[in-house]
Amino acid sequence: MRSAVVFAGVSPHPPIIVPEIGGDRLAECMATVRGVERMMQRLVASGPDTVVIISPHAPLDPRSFSAYSGPRLRGDFWDFGAPEVEFTISNDLVLLSRLAALCQERNIPLWLIPAGRRLDHGTMVPLYYLVKAGWTSKVAVVGLSFLPAREHVRFGEAIADAAAQLNLRLAICASGDMSHRLKPDAPAGFSERAHLYDEAIVAALREGDFEKILAIDPDLREEAGEDIYRSLLIAYGAIGRKLHRTEVFSYEGPFGVGYMAAVLADYSSSDNGSKEPSAEGDRTERSDVAASPGLDPAPEPAAAAQPEIDLPAMARQSVAYYLSQGKIMPAPEPISGRWARPSGVFVSIKTRDGELRGCVGTIHPTRKTIVEEVIHNAVSAATADPRFPPVTADELDRLVFSVDVLSPPERVAGPNDLDPSRYGLIVESADGRRGLLLPDLPGITTVERQIELALRKAGIPPGTPVTYWRFTVERLKEKSE
Repeated sequence: MRSAVVFAGVSPHPPIIVPEIGGDRLAECMATVRGVERMMQRLVASGPDTVVIISPHAPLDPRSFSAYSGPRLRGDFWDFGAPEVEFTISNDLVLLSRLAALCQERNIPLWLIPAGRRLDHGTMVPLYYLVKAGWTSKVAVVGLSFLPAREHVRFGEAIADAAAQLNLRLAICASGDMSHRLKPDAPAGFSERAHLYDEAIVAALREGDFEKILAIDPDLREEAGEDIYRSLLIAYGAIGRKLHRTEVFSYEGPFGVGYMAAVLADYSSSDNGSKEPSAEGDRTERSDVAASPGLDPAPEPAAAAQPEIDLPAMARQSVAYYLSQGKIMPAPEPISGRWARPSGVFVSIKTRDGELRGCVGTIHPTRKTIVEEVIHNAVSAATADPRFPPVTADELDRLVFSVDVLSPPERVAGPNDLDPSRYGLIVESADGRRGLLLPDLPGITTVERQIELALRKAGIPPGTPVTYWRFTVERLKEKSE
């Protein structure tokens, strides 16, 4: 079967490169803006029928890839102070249906994200520049999983094959930022080696050698704190594991996060993606994906049972480490038992008098294990809750940490299915605004009060139709001294 992909490119997704958000700071990342503009212009000029955006920030099911469903995809930058910047664009349901069928045939798990879910910023930033470049037709948006790397490549192959079966010309946009730890004031802390990760990817693309990306040390990937690797793997599968006419338009890291705009494959000078590689910078990759050095090896035998990690103590240790070292604490090894699985996690910090000092969490998991989720969310609760100034090292002895491990959210019909003492609540409006309350909070004893506060947190006016989701938590409190 000949490849349907006529173009594949890479776009970063920092909201600051959107002019309505970046404002005066746009000048600090102008190389990225120009690079993304050039990449999107090339994409549109390749003449695709549909564009597939691969987003690392799409809602995550660790055991499954995902795709936004529904006839229309909507998103805005409300969370970034620019609610006036919004898009509504047609979803390619025909391609999505064929992809779902192929995934079922090939035993590739695919979760269809419920219709109406607001697009994530990993989609919205590339979409902003795609529309600016003149794109007005259909798109499809897919997300990642925690499955092995080889499964991401297979998923990319399924995307291309689905398009080929429909005789569609397809363009791929792999959304992703590189290292998040390039400077001491970077959002995820600083790593002296992080720049090596970015340099390796940029060099590999300039040389047209994806094998060098596959060979990057997994420990270096982890240390870099990146979110581009799995997007690249899906794109790699979609282009038939062949780079073609690669070009890096821009790379910079002005805010401590690496941004790259690049071309992985461009067949716009021919009618399809089946052209044999012939030019410099066009290399056929190894066909045995499972044997490539950068792809995940077969699972190793389970380690011996370890004592269960005290999550609140881990949260405290994580904050103390960050305040003294200026970077995220490495996760302990090995991680086994209940906390080795992924899950949404909230970390709460209070004074010993019971006053809230910070609370940040994730509804869906963003890390491979609960332990890693706690480590990152504890730092965010201490330093990035906008309601409070950052926690200082002098305060730590006067603070108390607690951790809530969330069950997967369950959609319910309405208020009759809620109970504020037992269930947490998520309310979501049709335009994607979302508010969350944890269960069993002081002063919230009725369903009506729980709904009222959740709506207020989301900025949703009373009486607005919303979708209700409930979840349970396992609440773990710090042991008294």
